Amino acid sequence: MADKKSKKNKEEIILKKLSVRYKGKGKRKCRLCDTSRGVIRKYGLYICRRCFREVGEKIGFRKFGG
Repeated sequence: MADKKSKKNKEEIILKKLSVRYKGKGKRKCRLCDTSRGVIRKYGLYICRRCFREVGEKIGFRKFGG
């Protein structure tokens, strides 16, 4: 019985390490085009800057200046 628990614990530890392995900028992707470059995370948007220019006004942002 102790063998089953220790084996299960080892498996859980390995799975946790794998889930934490990939983190950072590469893991965050644009919801619309799936690129990881230039992602805007503020307010939980997770949209790249290029897609934001297309849909920004539709989702409630206003353009100031220029």
